[in-house]
Amino acid sequence: MMCSRCVMTTEANEIYFDEKGICNFCHQWQQSEKERRKQALHPGKVWIYYELQKAGQGKKYDCILGLSGGVDSSTCLHILAENGIRPFLFSVDNGWNDPKADENIMRLVETLKIPFQREVLDIPKFKELQKAFILSGTRNVEIPTDHVLMALTYKMAAENGIKYIISGGNHFTEGIMPPSYGYQARDLTHIKAIYKKFIGKKLTGLPTISFPQYLYYRFIKGIKILNLLDFYEYKREEAKKTLQEKYGWMDYYEKHEESIFTKWFQNVWLYHIHKIDKRRPHYSAMINSGQMTREEALKKLEIDPPPVEIKLDLGVENITLRSYKEYPTNEWIWNLFSKIYARFKPK
Repeated sequence: MMCSRCVMTTEANEIYFDEKGICNFCHQWQQSEKERRKQALHPGKVWIYYELQKAGQGKKYDCILGLSGGVDSSTCLHILAENGIRPFLFSVDNGWNDPKADENIMRLVETLKIPFQREVLDIPKFKELQKAFILSGTRNVEIPTDHVLMALTYKMAAENGIKYIISGGNHFTEGIMPPSYGYQARDLTHIKAIYKKFIGKKLTGLPTISFPQYLYYRFIKGIKILNLLDFYEYKREEAKKTLQEKYGWMDYYEKHEESIFTKWFQNVWLYHIHKIDKRRPHYSAMINSGQMTREEALKKLEIDPPPVEIKLDLGVENITLRSYKEYPTNEWIWNLFSKIYARFKPK
């Protein structure tokens, strides 16, 4: 069964429908949109830049931004530069960057003349961790990428006295994502357990962040995440045109495909092996935000995503698919923290 408003289906375990056939994800998106508008309209963007400049007073940087070369992070950099904000700007080389993404990064950096830092991981070690997750058979084999990026960002923010992490995450194109599509990336206990089981040794040599470290960064160091695009009426296609005109930015196929591994994860691992089409939640968020019609989304979904090949010296055809729950986690701690934080976080 498919939602009558968006393109979400019973592929998502959590889905249910009202009497009009509209799914819970649409209702949740609309409620979140009301809350976003309250935050964005007043004091809105003026408050953002005042806070960033105040936090950076007497320091070299006002905030930190990881630049992937994709449209969302590139747009964040464009907005920050237009408003005189000084970001600590960096990218991460994990061995999977699409050449277009690297070119986009350099075009923005050179045009804006903003200092830039490239962080190169221990690539053999990182690919070893990715291999462990693929062998685990769990859905979210992007956990290593997301976790390492989070750990590195918090570490660099703390070292440079930065209070704000600018995120390209946004409600308009990412406001719908079923939890059943994969386990969250913060759980270091889960990551270490999978690495130990399938590689046979202790995980070392990569940036990681434990639960106590996360609490330290968030509540002792006072580091906050700011979804900058949510303070705008963000239109993805319009943003692409602006980036192309000002920086010669180059487009690519789908969301998050500035990474070759992410493209394989979405187009092969999830789509063909786990029977999950990650385009559905992305398109559904865009339908709700008025950036795509349901008919346009359905037409796109008729076409299989293009195949991608990666080399990790293993075959996925004989891997047993498993739930993340079959491996050690600290899920209960993270769930408890999320409930407490949601109840007491500042309005």
